[in-house]
Amino acid sequence: MAQESVTNARRHARRATRVVVRVARDAEVVRLRVSDDGEVPSPRGFGPTGFGLIGMRERAHLLGGSVDAGPDVERGWTVTATLPCTVPA
Repeated sequence: MAQESVTNARRHARRATRVVVRVARDAEVVRLRVSDDGEVPSPRGFGPTGFGLIGMRERAHLLGGSVDAGPDVERGWTVTATLPCTVPA
């Protein structure tokens, strides 16, 4: 998910100057956050989420986790994922 999020940021984040990847883990979950500082398009500029985000959400769900993605308040886009450290049976 980190690789796909970074690829998406490089491909779609207009005028971005940075992409930040953060990973944190505790005993139960791994948390991933990928954010960029690209321009946020106007609300009309948002199209369908695309198969990339749908696929990430489906893969996370299969592992018992979740993925959220969307524009930041002022600028940029963030993808967050929470995945369990153990895969459900």
